[in-house]
Amino acid sequence: MSPRSLSTPARAALSALLLATVAVATPWVTASATAAGPPGTYVVQGVPGTTVDVTVDGKVVQSGVKPKQVVGPLDLATGRHTVAFKSPDWTSSGRVSVATSSQDVVLHWPADAADRPEVTVFTNDLKPVVATQGRLVVAHTAVVPPADIVANGKTLFTNIANGEFVTADVPADTYSVSVVPTGGGDPLLGPVDLPVKAGALTRVFAIGAPRNGSMDAVVQVLPLSTTKAGAPTSVPTGSAGLVPAGPSRVPGMAVAAGLLALLGGVLWRRHASR
Repeated sequence: MSPRSLSTPARAALSALLLATVAVATPWVTASATAAGPPGTYVVQGVPGTTVDVTVDGKVVQSGVKPKQVVGPLDLATGRHTVAFKSPDWTSSGRVSVATSSQDVVLHWPADAADRPEVTVFTNDLKPVVATQGRLVVAHTAVVPPADIVANGKTLFTNIANGEFVTADVPADTYSVSVVPTGGGDPLLGPVDLPVKAGALTRVFAIGAPRNGSMDAVVQVLPLSTTKAGAPTSVPTGSAGLVPAGPSRVPGMAVAAGLLALLGGVLWRRHASR
C-alpha cells in the first residue's frame, strides 16, 4: 500500500499527545535488554508460563529460555536461516533473512485460539535520531483482538492487530501508556510508566492473555546513533494507524507546534511485518 500523509491537524494531535503524556500509575514490570555492538538478530520469548530451547538451522543456540527473555545478538551468517522454539508440547519456527539490518524474532501466541505459538519477525529501525529523542515501537503480540494505544487518556494509535506494530520518534521522557480494546473498554494492559531514553530504540511487545491474567510486556532497548536537531532522520511508520484528531480534542497545541519542527512531515504506511 502506498504511503498516506497525515493531515496537519492529525500531525498536531500526535505532537500534543506526546508532549502532554506524564508518568503516573503503576510501574511496568518487564524484562529489559540493552544491547551494544553491531546490528544483529535477537530472539524474544513472548510466551508466558513455559521455557523453550532455541535452535537455528537445527543447532541449539540456547536452552531453557524463560518468558520475557531476550537472547542475542546471535552471530548468524548472511543469508536465510530457520529459527525454531521447542517446548515439551510443541515446536514453532520462522524464517529470517540476515543481511545488514537488525531484527527481532518473536515467539508469541496468535490472537485466536491455537495449539501452538507462532513466530513473527520484526525489523529494528536503527536509523539515527535527534540527540534529544528516542524511537518508540509498540508491537501487538498478545492474545487479544485489535487494540488501541492510549497515552494520558488520549488514543494515540488505533486498531493494531496481532503481529502489527507502530513506531514514532519522540522526546526522551517517561510516558504513561495503556493498551485497550479497539472501540473502548477496560485496559488490557496498564496504565504503565514507559521510559524512553534519548539515543535509543525502545521496543515494547505486549504478550500474554487477559483471560488467564498473563498480560505483560517485554521491553528491549537498543542503542542508536544521534544527530543534532534539524531535519528529521526518520518518519513514524508501522502497520496500524494514528487516530485522526483535530485541535479541539487535544490541549496544548501551541507547545505541540514546536515539536512539529522536529518531527517534520509525518507519514504512515501499512506494510507486512511478518
